[in-house]
Amino acid sequence: MSPTMQKQTFLIAFLAAALLFSACHEHDNDGPKTNFTVNFSASFSGERLTKYKDYPFGANQIPLQFNLFSTYLSDIELVSADGSTHRLAEVEYLNFNPDNAPSDLSVIRDITYTNVPEGDYTGIRIGYGVKAALNAKNPADFANNHPLALEGEYWNGWDSYIFTKVEGKTDSDKNGSYDIALLYHCGSDAVYKVYTFNTPVHVHAGEPALNVNFDLEKLFIMDDGSYYDIVTNFYTSNDPADVSVAQVLMHNFEKATSVTQ
Repeated sequence: MSPTMQKQTFLIAFLAAALLFSACHEHDNDGPKTNFTVNFSASFSGERLTKYKDYPFGANQIPLQFNLFSTYLSDIELVSADGSTHRLAEVEYLNFNPDNAPSDLSVIRDITYTNVPEGDYTGIRIGYGVKAALNAKNPADFANNHPLALEGEYWNGWDSYIFTKVEGKTDSDKNGSYDIALLYHCGSDAVYKVYTFNTPVHVHAGEPALNVNFDLEKLFIMDDGSYYDIVTNFYTSNDPADVSVAQVLMHNFEKATSVTQ
C-alpha cells in the first residue's frame, strides 16, 4: 500500500472512531432529565442565621453579631460514581442578608436547575469563590443580570471579585458595648478553594431538594477544634500580598458546609 493510501486509510479509521465516540457520548446524555432544586442556607451553630442577634462565641463566650454574609460559588457539579460530573451552574452569587429581606432572618436561596440527568450521584463538588478564568474578568464583561455584573462585589485594587463577605461586630470584653467591627472580605485566586462532599444525591422526579448549609460558627473553628482569634484578626488586609486571614476562612469553608437530602 502506498504512503498516500496508508494516510487515507488512517484518516478514515480515525474519523470513524471519532464519530463512534461522539455517538456514544451523545447517547449517554439522551437519558431522562428533570428539574433539580438546591436550597442554600446560612446558620450559626445549627440555628438559622439572624442579623443583629447575639451569639456566644469561643471559649469566653463573647457576644458576636452578624449583619452580612454573601458568597460566590463556582462550578457547582454533581459527581457520579465513575468520576464524571454534571455542572449545575458555572457561578452563583448568594446574599443571605439582602437589603430587601422581609426580616432579620437570613434568606434561604432555592435555585432550581433544569435538564439535569436523572440518576443517583455520589456527591457534589463546589468551588468557593470565583474561579480564575472568570476572576480574570470584571463586571463590565457581563450582562446586567449576570451574577458577575455586580460592581459592589468587585475589588478594583486587587483585580479580583470579592469571593465572600462576612461582616459583624463583637463585644470583646463583654461589657455590653460592641467595640470591634468584623470585616472579612476574601478575594484573589490565591484563596479560591474547591471541595467535594461525598454524600448520596438522588436526582429523580419527586425527590426532595438538596440542602447546602453554611454554618458561620464552624467558619471560625480551626482544624484542632479551637476558635479563631477574631479579636486579634478582625479584618482581612487590604494588601493583596497578605491573604493570611482570608486563607483561614476559605479553608474552613469545607467544615462549615453540610450537604443533606
